[in-house]
This record gives sequence, structure tokens and C-alpha cells, in this order.
Amino acid sequence: MPTDALPKDLTEIPVSPYRPAFPDLGFGRRLRSVIGIKEDVLDWAPEERPRYTKMGVIVLTTGALSGLSILVVLSQLLGGDAWWRVLAVAPVAMFWALMIINLDSWLIASMHGATGTRFIVFVPRLVISVLLGLTIAEPLVVWVFHPAIEKQVEDSRADEIARYAGAWKACNPSNGAVVDTPECADFHLNLTSSLGALRGEYDGLVVKRDELKKEVDEYLRRWNELETIAQAECKGVAGALTTGVPGEGPECTRNRNSADQYRKDTRLDQRQVDLGGLDTQIVGLKAKLQSAEASYSSEVTEAIEKKVEERKANRMKTGILEEFEALGELSEESLPVTLGHWALRLLLVLFDCLPVLAKWMNGSTTYDRLIARQIEADKRLHGGHVNLFERRDSAIMDVKLERIERERQGRMERLDVADRQARAQRESELDEEIERLAARLRGDPG
Repeated sequence: MPTDALPKDLTEIPVSPYRPAFPDLGFGRRLRSVIGIKEDVLDWAPEERPRYTKMGVIVLTTGALSGLSILVVLSQLLGGDAWWRVLAVAPVAMFWALMIINLDSWLIASMHGATGTRFIVFVPRLVISVLLGLTIAEPLVVWVFHPAIEKQVEDSRADEIARYAGAWKACNPSNGAVVDTPECADFHLNLTSSLGALRGEYDGLVVKRDELKKEVDEYLRRWNELETIAQAECKGVAGALTTGVPGEGPECTRNRNSADQYRKDTRLDQRQVDLGGLDTQIVGLKAKLQSAEASYSSEVTEAIEKKVEERKANRMKTGILEEFEALGELSEESLPVTLGHWALRLLLVLFDCLPVLAKWMNGSTTYDRLIARQIEADKRLHGGHVNLFERRDSAIMDVKLERIERERQGRMERLDVADRQARAQRESELDEEIERLAARLRGDPG
């Protein structure tokens, strides 16, 4: 073959006549580009175009579900599902969807041409898909069970508020008593009231009245005994302590004087007056105490209602974590909810893993083998390309080294010639000097 017939550039080599003549230029090509398909290679196996087109659709659908999931989460974090909240978080949801699409695209594209240890290749990617599926699935599960979850959250909040109000009431009784229990350490109201002082004063008066009444009763009992003996003596009633002689005799007078002296010595009349005064004070103080208790009870009720309202205000918004917890409570209470919850969750996780699973279940396709062969061919071509440039660069370096060596030798030769000439010149000058000295010694006039 004459050299003039060879192409000047390898790119001028004509395409093989066996190369497919009808490449796909439609919308399916864009879908396949999502999962990194090389169309020039797939053109050799056009039967596999639908398979990889549908795989691209799966990746896009998974990304859309992930965007919907994060949209639900962010809408709940903003406190509802109003349209303006949805629009506010839509860009973030789109970014998340694109990120998931890009990640799934990388997972699929990184497995093209895998024909060897498939299990080792697929397991790490499947683990990543499962983790992503769990992240995406849970908000969607909450969204599906939203009505039941809202009812569960309302019931849980009502129970929690009731327990909260009950704790405040139990730790702050309306009578002003102090409850010093570990459970009430954080449930004490700081209310300023005269109820404590009034109750202390009332309790003190009651104790004083009871002690005085006990003394009065004892003194009165003893005086009644003495008075009974005196009356019996004066009436002539026979007994162990009486003479049985009626009339105002000495014993009658002595017994009466003894009873009167006992009453005087024990100040029984004054004590009875004091006891009546204490009873009067207790009655008046009890009325004040009842009024103070009513006022304090009203203050306690208002304070507890305020605490409860603050608690309700702080729990108005339903957080995503609270919804997760409510879903867990529903699952514990109802077996159908548990089965439906896990079925939907596993279905969503499976759907998110579907791109990797679809690639795995397809096995080693013709496209994979073509890609593997092209990769090997690229390796060989790259090796040959590197060897070619290595040999070219080595030849250039050898030529440069040879040129440098020749220049070195030429310079050495020139230096040698110049050195010989310098020596000859020095020898000639030395001979001339010797001749002049010899002529001077001979006395020659020249």
C-alpha cells in the first residue's frame, strides 16, 4: 500500500461499515443520559434501549419522591401546609431531589461494565440506597397517616395537659398547705398571701383554746365534786364524805367555803371568760381564714390556668418528631396500623432501592460487556499511547543528549588547540628571551 494512501490523522479513518446506522436521537436518549449511558456504545445493542430508558425514569421518580419527602418535612417545620409555606421550601425540595437523582445516577453509572464480582460491587451501593430510602420513606409514611396521627397528637396533648394541670393542683392545694415531695419540686407557685399567717394564728388560738378548755373542764369537774359534797352535807345526805346531819352546821359551812375557795384559787370564772373570748376570736378568725382561703384558691386557680395556657401555647405546633412519636404510639396500639405502617415503609424503601436493584436484577447485559470491552480497549490504547509518547520523548532526549555530547567534545577540542597554541607561544617567547640574554653575555652590541 503506498504511503500516500494512508490518512494523515487517525481521525480520518472511516467508520466501520458494521457500525449501527440508526442511533436513537429522541427523548429516550435524555432519560438514559441521567444514568450515564454512552449512546455510541448502546447503539451496538439497540434492543437494550427500553431497559435503560425505564431505568432512567425510575431514577427520576425516586428523586421526585425524595423531593416530596423533604417538602413534607420542611412544611411541618414551618408550622403547617399552607401554600405559601410550600412555595417557600419548594427550592430546597428541588435541590434535594436533584441531589438524590445525582446520587442515584452515580450509583447506576458506577456499575456499568461490572461483570466480575457483582455481589461485592452492589452491596455498598445497596446499603447507601437503603439508608436513603429510610430517610425518604418516614416523612411520606407520616404524610399518608396524617389524619390518624393528628388525632393521636391531639389526644396525647390533652392527656399531657391534664397531667400537667393535675400536678400543679396537687402541689398547690387551695388551703395553702405546702407539699414538700420530690414530684412537686418544680411545681410550686410563688404567690404572696396572708393565708399562712392567718392559718398559723388560727391554729395557735385553737391549740390555746383546747388547752384552756382542758384546764377549765378539769377545774370545773373538781369544783362540781366539792359543790356536790357541800350540798349533800347541808341536806344531810349520808355518805363517805358527809356526816348525814342536815342543816347549816360547821361541816356544811366548811364544805361550801372549800368549794368557793377552790373556785377562787383556780380563777375558774376568769378562765371561763377567757375561754369564751378565745371562742369568739376563733369564730372571727375562722371567717377571715375562709375568706382568705377563697381568695387564695381563686389566685391558685388563675395561676394554674395561666401555666396551662402557656403550656398549650408552647405545644400548638406539631413537630415532625412529635408526629414520628405519635405514629409509633399508633403502631403499638393497633396491629393493622403496624402492618400498614411497615408495609408502606418497606415499599418506599424498596422503591428507593429500585434503581440499584433493577441494575442488579438485569445481570450482566450486552451493554455492560461492551462497556467492559471498551474500558479494556481504552486501557490498551492508553498504554500504547503512553508507550508511543514515551518512546518519542526518549528519542528526543537521546538526540538532545547526543547533541550536548558533541558540543562538549567540540569545546574540548577547541580548548586543546588553544592550549597548544598558548604553549607554543610561551616557548617561542622563552627562546627569544634566552637569545637576548646570551647576546648580552657575549657583549654583542645588538
